[in-house]
Formats: sequence, structure tokens, C-alpha cells
Amino acid sequence: MISEIKAKILSEITPSEDERKEIYNLTKTIQNHLTEKISNLSLNAKVEIVGSISKDTWIARDRDLDIFIVFDKTYPLDELKKMGLVLGKIELDGFTSETAYANHPYTINHFKEFKIDVVPCYDSIEIITPVDRTPHHTRFVKENIGDLRNEVRLLKQFMKGVGVYSSEQKIQGFSGYLCELLIINYRSFDAVLEKASKWKQGEYIDIKKSGKNNEFKDPLVVIDPVDPKRNVASALSIERLCEFIHYSRAFLEGPSLDYFKKKKRLFVKRFPESEVYAIVFSGELLDDIIYPQLRKSAKYIWTILEKNDFKPLSYGLFKKGESSGIVFELEKYTLSPMVKHYGPKVFDNANYASFVSKYRETFIEGDRACTLRPRQFSKPLNVFLNIINEKEGLGKNMKDMPFLILKDEKALSFLAREEFDIFI
Repeated sequence: MISEIKAKILSEITPSEDERKEIYNLTKTIQNHLTEKISNLSLNAKVEIVGSISKDTWIARDRDLDIFIVFDKTYPLDELKKMGLVLGKIELDGFTSETAYANHPYTINHFKEFKIDVVPCYDSIEIITPVDRTPHHTRFVKENIGDLRNEVRLLKQFMKGVGVYSSEQKIQGFSGYLCELLIINYRSFDAVLEKASKWKQGEYIDIKKSGKNNEFKDPLVVIDPVDPKRNVASALSIERLCEFIHYSRAFLEGPSLDYFKKKKRLFVKRFPESEVYAIVFSGELLDDIIYPQLRKSAKYIWTILEKNDFKPLSYGLFKKGESSGIVFELEKYTLSPMVKHYGPKVFDNANYASFVSKYRETFIEGDRACTLRPRQFSKPLNVFLNIINEKEGLGKNMKDMPFLILKDEKALSFLAREEFDIFI
């Protein structure tokens, strides 16, 4: 059964000869163009094709190309950043470009349905900037992957299908490089799922036996074979790890093609009597910038809701175009207008006297003086508005973004109409 499913999926996700020819011709054209620009500027740098295209582990119809400009390490970092942007713009017919920011600036180019990242880095074993590892990662995989490329494709497609693929901020899942290392370590797609179904928290994998087991506290630790001080799985969230373990067990117990079919992560209202609020911000920001801020804000708002006796049941993050936001599902009930306020113990004479003189109506509960005082927030909406207006606990870019708050049917209709993918 599993072998039949794998054969069927591979027939759909393995690039055809025509697709390979198209991509290899395009990468060669870009490589020649960038090499000519380097030569015209008399720079000590070279062009390297990296990522899944170079390693032949990409999935059919994927159109992301990763191209690195590798500078000699004698160049100052400011010069690398400056010249990296000069070189990064592909000046050929049909190409458009924009500047993006990660560890340092790089260029995103678009051609037809292709997205081409051109990233400057150093040619250095010492690793001067975080992206310097990438060419070394590519070389390691090409040297060690052998005939396991289709096993990588199966694992990537399975992870895409169950929603745990990609280390980008909105997903916090498994990167392509992490998938490749898992296959190199376990030697097959089936073995990865078998082993993953039995993983414990803090599972430790070290292909070259070069790291130290006690250096990392992440849910999954996979030592980078080109830099033993780095955990390749550091961006993986506990939720994505546990989802992968869960779906690995489910697939092994009941194999199905459905696990390989990518589905939208739509919002689901799980409790019939709950309230749903969608806080929608307006403004164009890159996913890797806005998602960490949304996540930080959601966790802060969750804490304030609980502190004020509201019971949040779940939250989700979403973004499409210029709209991004947080959706909360909360238990629905009416809070009393007054809240109990605990004072000092009766035996604490000085503070007790101060408390009872301050509050007109007091009563004793156990060994403490108590009173009732008006509740600060009587509705969740008041909590949301107070946090946003006070700009407390929000991501820095979100503090000045226009916003609106939708409740129940309006929130559900908006989320459904726009078909937002929901992440946590």
C-alpha cells in the first residue's frame, strides 16, 4: 500500500525533463549575466546556484531559485551589502526586482512565475554572516545525498501536505535542508516517519558526531554538519514538531494519498457558544517581519485576557496582501461588574488598617481582608481596544498600523471570504 502511494506521488512531484531543461537554461542565463556584472566591476566574487535546484531535490512546479554571490572575505561587510544589491538586480528582459531584508539586504527578482533570490555572502569557513553557511550546506548535501533525492521529494511533499514544511516565520516548520539531513541520516522516507513516530522531546541527531548533546534545549536537535555549533532545527516550533509526529503515526497506521495533498489552513470555530474576534491590521510588510510581531502580540493579548478573567480558547495568525491580523476564539459568558480584590492578612496590623480605611466595604476571607471593586474590562473588546490604543505589548510595526476589530459572524465571514491560511 505505502509503496503504491509513493509511486503515485513521485509520478506527480518529480520534475519532467522539459521542466529540468527550462530551469537549468534559466539558471545558466542568470549565472552568466551575474558573472558578467561581477567581471565588469572587477570584483573578487563568484556566482553559486544553491538550494534545492542545485541539489536536484526540488519538487515539480516549484519556482523558487536561490542564487548566491560569494565574496572574498577580505571585503568589509558594508561593501558586501552595497555591492550585493548592485549585483542582485537581474537586468534582463522580463525581470523585475525588489530589495528585501533578512540578516542583511538581498534582492528578490521575478520572471514569469519564477522568484529568484540573489543573496550576497562570504566565502569563509569561519562563517562571518549566517547566510555564509548556505553554499556549504549545498555542497554537503550534493556530496552525501547519493540516490536518495526522490526520498527527499517524498518527505518534502508529505510535510507540505500536513502543513509543517518551511522554516519561514509564518509556519516555523521543517526547512528543505532539514528534510535533506533527515533523509541522509535515516536513508529513506519510510524510515524518517518510523523514527519520527517514536521521537522524544529533545531528540538528538548528529550525522557527523561532531556536536555536543547538552548545548541545545530545542524540541528537536539536528547538528549542522558544516557548523556543529548550530542546530538546524532551531526554527522549528513545538507545534509543528508535534504535528509531524502525529501525522507520521497516522500515515503509518492508515496510509493515504491525502497526507500528501496540501490543504488550506482555514479558521475553524470549534465551540458553538464561543465568541470570535478578528483584529485586522492594514499595511504591507514582508511575512518574516510581520509574523513574529503578530505572534508576540497574540501571546501578550492572551495573557491580558486571562488576567482579566476572560478565557481564550485558541488564537491564529493570518496575512494576505496588505491585511494581517490575529483571530481569537473565547468562551462566551457575562462577567460580573465587580471583581474581588484581596488585601493583606488580618495579622498584618499596619497594612490591614490602611486597607480597611481605604475601602468602605470590606470582608474577611480566610485570614485576609477583601473588598469588591469595579472590573477594569467587562468585555473582551475593551481589552483589545485598550492594548492597541495604549500600544502595549504590540510588535513595533503594528503600533501605528490602522486596524479594525470584527466579531462573530462578521469575523467569520471576513476570514472565509478571504480564505486566509491560519497559523499559530
